[in-house]
Amino acid sequence: MPASIVLLVLASAIAHATWNAILKRCHDPERAVVGMMFLAAVCGVLCTVVLGTPAPSLTSLAWCVASGVLEACYFVTLARALSRAPLGTVYTVVRGGALVVVWPISVLVLGEQVTAARALGTLLVVLGLVATGAAPHRPAPAAAAVASGASGSDGAGRGTPLRSGLAVATLCALFVGGYHLAYKLALETGGEPPAVVAIALSTASVLNIAALGARRKAAFETARSQPGRIVVGGLLASFGFVVLLAAMKDAGAGVVLTLRNTSILFAQVLAVALGERPRRLGVLGAVLVTAGAILLAR
Repeated sequence: MPASIVLLVLASAIAHATWNAILKRCHDPERAVVGMMFLAAVCGVLCTVVLGTPAPSLTSLAWCVASGVLEACYFVTLARALSRAPLGTVYTVVRGGALVVVWPISVLVLGEQVTAARALGTLLVVLGLVATGAAPHRPAPAAAAVASGASGSDGAGRGTPLRSGLAVATLCALFVGGYHLAYKLALETGGEPPAVVAIALSTASVLNIAALGARRKAAFETARSQPGRIVVGGLLASFGFVVLLAAMKDAGAGVVLTLRNTSILFAQVLAVALGERPRRLGVLGAVLVTAGAILLAR
């Protein structure tokens, strides 16, 4: 893989892990993600206009919209999982699980090649996911105290069992795999990265806002109460998606998504910075997923 593509994917991985960590620190992630993604969509549209990016073909447009629908589901399930489980665990399950979804379809439908290294890499990812699921992070003492006293009625889901968070993270992985494949198909049918991101994020943002219903005012107040996190998270999300698609335009969806999963290590570091204390088996899981990603990208 060319060094330029590797650097683009790694930049996307760092941006993605960072905005996920910011979302984790937000008050009420399930509402904060709506404001964050609205800003990301606005940034995507402005980038498209400034660069003078041509409009995609009708086929590409359809895939852009499909990606947006899947991303809307992704944002909702990601925020819900983060409100119930630690960042390190959620991130590993979501990113690694998406990889297992994307590779078979990339091979059977998009014609990506399977080698011994890639087969071993997939096995390592699966083993890493099993290890991570078996050894979830222990929350920081302060967070544990809050969780033990919370009723869960505020919508943040702090009193929800960790098992529920892992189940939602698994569902989120399916949506992640789906929107990556839709992105690749949008690019292959004539879409340019900035336009594809702008349409997909705009679709996802509109759907998320519509789904709020009477809770829109509460979501607005959530965003207004923490503007710094919303702005930085939204900018990083938009940047991460555009850079990812710039790399995916010249490489396979499976390889790019796999290499991007090195973000799991970045997420583990950020999780420790947030006060989470990973168990040894959980750390081993992150290492296995990353090792598998490296093999798959060869």
